[in-house]
Formats: sequence, structure tokens, C-alpha cells
Amino acid sequence: MPARALGWIPVLLAASLATAGAANRCKLTMSPQVPIRMENLRPVISADINGTEARFIVDTGSFWGFLSPAAAAEFKLPLSYAPYGFSVYGVGGSVIPKVATVDRFSVAGLGAHDAQFLVGNNDFLGGIVGILGQNMFRIADVEFDFALGMLRFVKPEHCGDEMLAYWATPNQPVGMVSVDWMSVQRPQLLARASVNGHEITVLFDTGAWRSVLSLGAAKHAGITPASPGVIAAGATFGVGGKAVTVWAAPIDKFEIGGEAIEHTHLLIGDIGLPGTDMLLGSDFFLAHHIYVAYSQNKVYFTYNGGPVFDVNALQPLQAKSPAGATPAAPPGAGAGSPAAVISDTPTDAAGFLRRGVADASRGELQQALDDLTRAVQLDPHDPECLYQRGLVYWRSRQPQLALQDFNAALALDPNDYQVHFARARLQLPRLHAGIEDDLDAVDRLAPAEVDPRLALGNLYHAIGQYAAAVHQYDLWIASHGGDLRLAAALSTRCGLQAAANIDLDRALDDCNRALAKVPASDRGAVLSNRSLVYLRLGQFDHTIADDTASIHLRPQSPFPYYLRGLAELRKGMTAQGTADIGVAKKMQPDIAPHYAAMGLTR
Repeated sequence: MPARALGWIPVLLAASLATAGAANRCKLTMSPQVPIRMENLRPVISADINGTEARFIVDTGSFWGFLSPAAAAEFKLPLSYAPYGFSVYGVGGSVIPKVATVDRFSVAGLGAHDAQFLVGNNDFLGGIVGILGQNMFRIADVEFDFALGMLRFVKPEHCGDEMLAYWATPNQPVGMVSVDWMSVQRPQLLARASVNGHEITVLFDTGAWRSVLSLGAAKHAGITPASPGVIAAGATFGVGGKAVTVWAAPIDKFEIGGEAIEHTHLLIGDIGLPGTDMLLGSDFFLAHHIYVAYSQNKVYFTYNGGPVFDVNALQPLQAKSPAGATPAAPPGAGAGSPAAVISDTPTDAAGFLRRGVADASRGELQQALDDLTRAVQLDPHDPECLYQRGLVYWRSRQPQLALQDFNAALALDPNDYQVHFARARLQLPRLHAGIEDDLDAVDRLAPAEVDPRLALGNLYHAIGQYAAAVHQYDLWIASHGGDLRLAAALSTRCGLQAAANIDLDRALDDCNRALAKVPASDRGAVLSNRSLVYLRLGQFDHTIADDTASIHLRPQSPFPYYLRGLAELRKGMTAQGTADIGVAKKMQPDIAPHYAAMGLTR
């Protein structure tokens, strides 16, 4: 991606060289701050694709930029094949990408024509169109301060091996590690660290939401999924698209660059990256101010505060675990470091907004509310400040205040579909009368290819608008043919069409396609959906067979019992049907009205 311009500003920071009598002085020339929005633990940056705003994840673990197939379709980008034999490996396996060419691309003051992105097989969720990798960030040194919601590009001059953590105060500890690269083609940031005294290789990877230790490295350190205190923690996904099971494991000590984090928890899982024992993710970056000195092959960092590896926020966890520990100071302070002349304390609404969102990512909700309220006070006409504060009020279990902020944000910008979407979700438990209006607004305002179409379909489903839900699934499936969630989407669309009693032939085809894609152990829900199709078609024997198989796989679900009971009653099998419906009602007392709303009664 050839750079056209960067807009460097003449901010110079100087410090004496360590060499006595040196005539030159170390100077750091910086770009303006580049805003970063922390969305949960994802660092998101705004870019421009052919004149349209797009949001990307900042991913230091990726060697190149990626776009999702849906984004390539949304922006109508031409696709070509990657060179023969080319594939990309990541967490969850590998992918053979295509190549998209963007006529005009710009981000952070960088502009390029005919910028090329790899196109993988999955979406990045939450309206994110892709990731920006090392091909962008290695143009200069890079300073990351996610806690303040910013990064900077930095060009050092006459600095040699001088310590470049310019912001560090004279008595502030500074950690430092040397880094090396996998290869010129894969220029990821690799460094040495240790877990429980055993040396490991870590990859600085802002694309990983949370840090993950490989199963092999964990075993070497005496930890396995069966070890005492290890807790199942769900799954994670990467470029390979397959789910990777992870566990939260107690760790005695993690050390890097002189910093020690004791008595904490780390995720462990089969990350499957040769030469890498651990992904050091956005949770580590959020807890530190980090300077990646490509000019020196070093990484400098200082501790920002708060837990480094906080697995309490993970879902699902089956039991509580201790909060992520805070680090002990590394040896040596920042003596001899450049004296900072730039203050990073926010002075405007945008700065308080970025810091407030970062606070929320760390779970510091009261601090987030303080910062976001200050942002609202400084710029009461910015709907984004109100929207973000509403999200934090919602997380703080203050739904009325959240609703007030969402209402105020929409009064300022009635065309923001994300706020309509949030307001609908907030009010869903009470089935507020305005939910359908908000969902219709999202349908009208959102691009057809965006990932939220899937969630929008689920919300229409929740309020019983099955035909509208099917339409959202139609739009999503049309743009996500290679997505790992395709089988579940086909199964759900099958069930929705059956519920609405429309397109039954396509519904049957959807369920059959889904069954061909999912493992045998995961077929219970698909079989239950297909049984509803067969019930609508009057093929009661097929309904009974599918529900019997579904019950075997999911004995705690009431739906196959009820549907099998309806089919049995229609066949004159009164005793069996009555018994099955009784079992379903015992599991879910309101199940009969649920199906009666579809026109299905005894």
C-alpha cells in the first residue's frame, strides 16, 4: 500500500545521547494523534474506501490488510485470485484468500491508489469491514495508547539505541523487549517472555481481543485444561474461521521486559501458529502505553493501571476467578528518557469520548461515565457522545438513562441506524411499542450487505415478525456464502419460513443444506426446524422422525416434543401426542400460545 501523504507535524522531543560529548540530540518527529475507538477490546480505526467511511480493526498480528467478503461486495470492489499456492494461516486454521483492489484508500493521513487487500471467508462483526496489518504500520515507529484512544506514527532521528518511551517520568518504570520478525513476508512482532519461569515466544497482536497461551506452552509450564482451577471459557475465532476452545487457567507468574504479573489468569487454547507460544492481545495493550520501535527492533512499554489479563469479563465462565493481576514494576526507571512536552490529558469532547470508550472496554464503568459526561458537556450536539454514554448506562443497569441518551442522539441524527438498533434491543424485554419502528429504520438505513442484518433478523423473530426476519436473513445469506455462521443462518431461515408458512420448498432446502454443513452432534436444532417444515407440508411421519432424532440430541428442548405431539395428534395417535405436548408444557408453560400465534394448535 504505497503512501501518498502522512501529514507529519513538527513536534520534536529531545534528550541527550548517552554518549558523552555527543553533538547530536535524539529527536522524535510525530504525526498527529490518530483516533482509536475501543469497541469492547477491539481497537477500531476509521478509514475511507472510495469516498465512503469504513471501520477497520488495528491488527499488529496480521502481516497484511484484510477485508470481509461482505465488505468487498458492499463497496463493489473487483476481486482477483491470489498467486497459486498462496494461503494465510491464523487461529482456527487457514484460508485461501482473494485479492480486492481499492481505487482510493486513506487512513490516518495516509493515502493510496489501487490499494490491495486480502479477502478472507468471514466477517469481523459489529460493522467492521476488515483489519489493517503490518504492511501499514511498519512505515515508521508506532506509539499505541489505547487507554487514551489514540496511536501516533513517530520518526526518530539521531537516537541510536536511546530509550524512546518519551512520556515516561523520571521515576516511572519502563519495560523493554527486543523483537524479531517471522520473515519479510510475515513481519509480525515476536518477543521473549516467560510463564511460570518457562521461556515462551509471544506475538504482539492487537487483533486478538484477549491474550491466549498455546496449549503446548501451557503444558510446558505445568498447566493443562484438566489442571486444578482451570475453567472452560468458551471459544475464540481467527482468520481460519473455525472455533478454538479456550480455558481460563491460573498462572503463578507472567514476565516480559522486566515486568512481572503474578497470581493471574490467562486463556489457554490451541492457537495453532508455528513459532508462537502466546498472543499478547488488546487486553495487554489497553493496560500499557506501548512504543513499537521498528527503528531499533524493540518494544517499550509502561503500565497504565488496572488489570492486565482480566478473565472476569469472559462469557461463559462457570465459576468466578480472581481478577487479572496488576504488574509489579520492572527494574530500572525511565532515567535518561526524552522529556515529554505533549500532554495526553483530553482537552476536547473527542478526547474524552475516546478515553471514555476505552474506560468502558476495561470495565471501569463509572470512570467511563465521568469521561463521557464530560464529552457531552463539551459538545452537547455530538450524537456519538450521547450514544456511547447510553451504552455505558445500559451496561451499568440504568436503562432509563440509557434510553434518554439514545432518544437524544436520534433527535440529533435520526439516520444513525446503530442507535435505532441499540434502542430496539434495550426495549425488547418490555416489548415497547416503538421497537418495530426502530427495526424498520435499521432495515431502511443500513447497507444491505452489513453483518448486523443477521442480528436484525433475530430481533424481528423475537417480536413475531417472521416474514420480516426472513427478509433480513435473505440479505445476509446473499453476502456471506463463506461465513462460518452460514449453516446456523440457513437453519434459522428454514425455521422462520416454516413459522411464517412461506416458501416451504426453499425452507426444506435450507435445512437440508444446513444438515450437510454441521457435525452430527449439532443437528438437533436443524432437525427441529425441518420437522416444522414437514408439519406444514402435512408429512407427519417425517415430522415425527426428525423430532425423535432431535430429542435424542437435545432432550432438554421443549420444541421437538411439542411438534412431535402435534404430528402424532394429526395422525390419530392421541395418547402419544397428548403425552408429548404435556412434556413440552412442563418444560415451557407458554409454548402453546407460541405455536398458536403461528396458526398451529391442537
